[in-house]
Amino acid sequence: MTITAYGTGAYRMAKPNSFVSSRSELDNLQRQLDTGKRVTTYGDLGVDRRVSLDINGKMSSLDSWLDGIKLADTNLKILSQSTQNFATLTGETKKDAAADSYLPSASGQSPPQIMAQEKLKQALDLLDASVNGRYLFSGKTSDISPTASFSEIMNGDGARQGVSQMIDERQQADFGAAGLGRLEVPPAVATTVTIGEEVPDQPYGFKLVSTTASSPGSLAVTPTAGPPASVAIDVAAQPVAGDKLTIKLKLPDGTEEEIVLKARANGSEALEPNTFEIGATADDTATNLQAAIADAVGKEARTTLSAASAQVAAKEFFAGTAANPPKRVPGPPPYTTATLPPDNTGAYATSTVIWYRGESGTDPARSTATVQVDQGQTVGMGARANEEVFQIGLAQFAIMANETFPADDPESKARYGAMTERVSDKLAYGGTAQKPTEIITDFASAQLAMTSAKDRHTATKNYLTTALEGVENITPEEVAMQFMSLQTRLQASYEITSTLSKLSLTNYL
Repeated sequence: MTITAYGTGAYRMAKPNSFVSSRSELDNLQRQLDTGKRVTTYGDLGVDRRVSLDINGKMSSLDSWLDGIKLADTNLKILSQSTQNFATLTGETKKDAAADSYLPSASGQSPPQIMAQEKLKQALDLLDASVNGRYLFSGKTSDISPTASFSEIMNGDGARQGVSQMIDERQQADFGAAGLGRLEVPPAVATTVTIGEEVPDQPYGFKLVSTTASSPGSLAVTPTAGPPASVAIDVAAQPVAGDKLTIKLKLPDGTEEEIVLKARANGSEALEPNTFEIGATADDTATNLQAAIADAVGKEARTTLSAASAQVAAKEFFAGTAANPPKRVPGPPPYTTATLPPDNTGAYATSTVIWYRGESGTDPARSTATVQVDQGQTVGMGARANEEVFQIGLAQFAIMANETFPADDPESKARYGAMTERVSDKLAYGGTAQKPTEIITDFASAQLAMTSAKDRHTATKNYLTTALEGVENITPEEVAMQFMSLQTRLQASYEITSTLSKLSLTNYL
């Protein structure tokens, strides 16, 4: 046991560093109460620093994924809503596009057509959707507006032609100079009527599929496969009233139509269309049959062929890209004499408006924009405005908006019916065509994946936050008790030291 002397100046030997240390400890406890943290550096954590660094690293990754999910969630909601609105527009047009919706007007367009114009404009606005300067339907080139304007698409920009010109060119080429859809129906030779595709074989107009007679003994049919195909119909014997001749034709858009001609009694009036009069002789009957065929083919050309031509041209236009421009009917006008197949090289490559300005690679559209939501999980949420769903819808809006049906044309109603039938069929998205629900489902799946990842990361972050608090944070109540205890001891030490500093032998005695 060591007895420390007390006397004048003895307090100077009482380890003043202990007061500094206590004061420093007091300041540290004060800082802990203020900040809620045990230390100010990872090194001061000692062995716990590894735990802290590991948890903070994990939380940093979680924060980056959560931030990405938050931004992507907004984009994805707009993508999904835009696609749903587009599907609504096409559904409404499909419903409106009924044959009985034809209404003669001074403009030559019925109400569904006028509404289709507005729907085309709305659809383009939907596909031009952007968030923070990023165009959502532009593929990888998100800084480029994906679509041309309504005016450019329909009417061109002066230097280049729009879809209206392409439809007109294709219709002329399919009609042919004689207006029979590139079929030839020359005058009957004796008892034989011939129908043939133009020579040489043409990439336009009707194609003969088959010709059948309900009474082969009267109307003998002899086909020639070709190309170009032809068929000879011989009036081998006089048909009887009601006998039928059926000619099946293939149209440029892949659809087929039948022309059914019915024989009627000699001297009777043509009370219904597509009939031919049984003549006094077989030669007369053949002459009447030839006239009836030419008349029926001409009407079919002006109605169904017109609608089919519009479908082909509009499909080609909206399928066009900068790398693969739409194919145009080779000129110069008149296009009724065109013999070469549609072309998109040379001057034709730059003569047509390219309506889609975004990126158009061969990879899936969803992969053009991705967000990483977990260590090994990436969600695709990209889109292109020229996906098949949108091409089909835009083409049908454009056809409806472009065609006119003059009130004084007796065939306008039939032409309108042929157009709306095909528009309605296309907007049903049947067969192997991409459907709006497919894109909507893709976005819904991406939304579900992001929501699941977000919930998972939030739960993990909450757990890690609790664990990190146990390593880095203090317990306020415990530190407060230590602070009060140290403060009390330090105050007592100061008082004793002060007393001892004044102690002398005289005072002691």
